[in-house]
Amino acid sequence: MNKLEGKTAVVTGAASGMGLAMARRFAVGGMNVVLADINESKLSDVVDEIRTTGGQAQGIVTDVSLEADNIKLLDFAVDAYGTADLVCLNAGVQGSIGRSWALSKDDYSWTLGILLDGVIHGVRTFVPEMVERDEGHVVLTASIAGHISSPFGAPYNVAKHGVATLAETLFHELKVEGSNVGVTCLCPGFVNTNIVNDTASRPAGSVGSAIDDRGDQMLELTQRVLSAGLDPEVVGQQVFDAVVNKQFWLFTDDNWDAPIMARANEVVTRGLPRFRGEGQGDQHI
Repeated sequence: MNKLEGKTAVVTGAASGMGLAMARRFAVGGMNVVLADINESKLSDVVDEIRTTGGQAQGIVTDVSLEADNIKLLDFAVDAYGTADLVCLNAGVQGSIGRSWALSKDDYSWTLGILLDGVIHGVRTFVPEMVERDEGHVVLTASIAGHISSPFGAPYNVAKHGVATLAETLFHELKVEGSNVGVTCLCPGFVNTNIVNDTASRPAGSVGSAIDDRGDQMLELTQRVLSAGLDPEVVGQQVFDAVVNKQFWLFTDDNWDAPIMARANEVVTRGLPRFRGEGQGDQHI
């Protein structure tokens, strides 16, 4: 997809953060944009913003953890603009944080439902039509957490590892099929978003992100590093370029190259896992 103008992009988690940045960049590039988010108020505001600046945009409230909502999203895009040429499966939450054995089944289910099931539903919903047309592109938002596992974030880590391997699997399958459909696996590092403030999308009765003292410590660390992170608008441009260039791996910075290589070395040498921060050696909380 080296020419995006006039085509249609669908972005989940589009009312804030990286999703909003992607939607803005696609609109500036002349694409029709379908924004999906669970937050109806914010969604309405950003649709109005894009239209006010001359972009073509439609919004639909979507719970990506529900297969039916993904099907409705595709139908909505087709009704509005005729097709979905590009889909960014980006909706995300921080999820529950704490000792892996102390997290409840519901903690795991809710986080995995959005971060992993939501992407699986998106692939199953949008890719068949792209394959049939032999045209399109899918962006799956994984994370550095899909390559390096930090402590006290098991649901998030599990989900993001799952998204990364789903993206690779999808890439291989499309190549075997001889398809022109492209795939990008987005692996953000620290980006200045409000992902940790996911209370609005939590199920009723949830106690919040941190379920114990370790969760509190990890939440504080996460908030601190994200606040000093990359501007989401930079990521929006990176995604735009990756789609045009059919780039598979998209890391938002190169600060994690050394930790990823070190982790790979631990695997092949059968070494013990070590938690590394942003290229700064071992980290402890």
